[in-house]
Amino acid sequence: MTNRKYTWAPLVDDDMFIATWSPTDEELRRIKEFQEYERQGTAFENFLRFGSGTEPSVVFDEVLFLGTLNHGSNLDLLERLKIVHIINVSETDASDKFPSNHFDIVYIPMEDDVRTNIKQHFNRTNELLHSYYMKNERCLVHCAAGVSRSATIVLAYLMKYHHNTVTEAFRYLVEKRPQIWPNQGFMLQLIHYENELIKSREILSTSETSEAFNSTAVPSANDAKNPIETLHEFKK
Repeated sequence: MTNRKYTWAPLVDDDMFIATWSPTDEELRRIKEFQEYERQGTAFENFLRFGSGTEPSVVFDEVLFLGTLNHGSNLDLLERLKIVHIINVSETDASDKFPSNHFDIVYIPMEDDVRTNIKQHFNRTNELLHSYYMKNERCLVHCAAGVSRSATIVLAYLMKYHHNTVTEAFRYLVEKRPQIWPNQGFMLQLIHYENELIKSREILSTSETSEAFNSTAVPSANDAKNPIETLHEFKK
């Protein structure tokens, strides 16, 4: 059911998306499910009432934050939140707004376009985010609006290092930041990434997850590959 208060609008027409990525019928079906996912809950109501807000969204543990270019350009805000690292995936380099060597900034310029190959950056950003997490150092991931590019980077990290399918990661992140809306091309690349992680046994497919919950067998391959918390543990 589509929430009529907040509907998805493509940045480019469907023909360009299909011509670029040649998605299968099943992939198109899954993307449509994400587009029609109903937003609800306190965070969504606050977003409808107050907008994006003056502070970035906390993804988990007061370590990973997701926000906008305004957040990533606000020195006072970043210092108050004790942000150490910034991953900027917008088209604007904001590093000149800060004193030299004040933050550890990784700038990956990219367009919010269905034709953009964002997946090529997943390995690098995942490793960076994982290293910050393990050191308990705060990081802000941002693009222009904190909706598409930066959300995709965070989703890829949740999938890789917190053992979740793209659907589970998407639903979790929507609870934290209801306005996320990766474009069609990014969602398809996340689906492709999920397939790779399932093949490498770094996450379980939906059917395997159901079987695992109903079994008392040995720990899953996920625990051996990436031995840190799953998203369920961040919902406390």
